[in-house]
Amino acid sequence: MNLRIEIIKSFSLSLESIIEDSFIEENPSIMEIEVESELMQYVPSYMLWCLKNKDSALVDTHIVNALAEYGRCKNPENEHLNFMFRCSSEQRKVVTNFLIWCSTEIASSDQEQICRALKNWQL
Repeated sequence: MNLRIEIIKSFSLSLESIIEDSFIEENPSIMEIEVESELMQYVPSYMLWCLKNKDSALVDTHIVNALAEYGRCKNPENEHLNFMFRCSSEQRKVVTNFLIWCSTEIASSDQEQICRALKNWQL
């Protein structure tokens, strides 16, 4: 299955719920905006943006770093970082597939950071 479709289906996104490109471009680091209650909408939207804009370094490093931070979180009560705890096993697999995609498709990706993130996201 296409990774874009996997992200949309696993996170139950509708076209209306996907964050607009202009917002993402103005706020490249998801970790710097307050979206705790909407992480299940924002994180997959940022992932989708990366799929569409794989030649732009604007967001790819930021989303990989954010996924690494979410993967390191050990406390599900930490609302700012508990995205991984909110994910189902299917959603975790999609995040893992996205990180693998980043490692192979984005020339500027930080391979070391992706490897660290993958260790925490893989089931």
